Amino acid sequence: MAEIKSIIFDFDGTLHDTMKIYYPAFTSGVEILKSHGYAKDFDLDEANIKKFLGEKPDYAYNLIAKDAPRDLVKEVMKHVGTGMEANMDSVGELYPHAEETLKKLYGHYDLYIMSNCRIRYLEKALDSYGIRKYFKAYFMGETFEYLPKADILKQERKDMREEILFVGDRYHDIEAAVANEVPSVFAKYGFGSEIEGLRATYKIDSIEELTDILY
Repeated sequence: MAEIKSIIFDFDGTLHDTMKIYYPAFTSGVEILKSHGYAKDFDLDEANIKKFLGEKPDYAYNLIAKDAPRDLVKEVMKHVGTGMEANMDSVGELYPHAEETLKKLYGHYDLYIMSNCRIRYLEKALDSYGIRKYFKAYFMGETFEYLPKADILKQERKDMREEILFVGDRYHDIEAAVANEVPSVFAKYGFGSEIEGLRATYKIDSIEELTDILY
């Protein structure tokens, strides 16, 4: 891996242990839907909820409350987003050794974040966790009208030093790497199922293992 010059990280499920902030916020949002007669059969356990992490913001609601009025869904999405941001300052955490790993890589590689998230969410996270300084640029889904990550990488790699490595925990991270013919690392500790990482070049059980691959 000596040729690697740029590393793209997914955020939620790769650097950020998002369930700590998402579970209470999303649960509160679903309770609003249930009070209006929607998502009545959705079971609020972590296994059901974690599959929504890393997807576009409206993904969950299109599955569990597809018949709900769009105005109600927008209200719930705003409620959940605001809750997640507030939770960052109380219960939010990066994964163990995430910042330590970024410190080791910073200065040796150009580091980026590519996430299917809102601009405000990632901006808040970068400041709440004090990690903005490590990254050269960030690519948020909202900026690109939620294009697939494969398309975003194809569009933006012209400004990155080759070779590129993509690190993520969901299928769209690995698909982005495969489509752009760059190596990938699947974060097994994140929110994706094992099958989502089948096409990854490498697999890791914790973020600090990334340095073992690179050095």
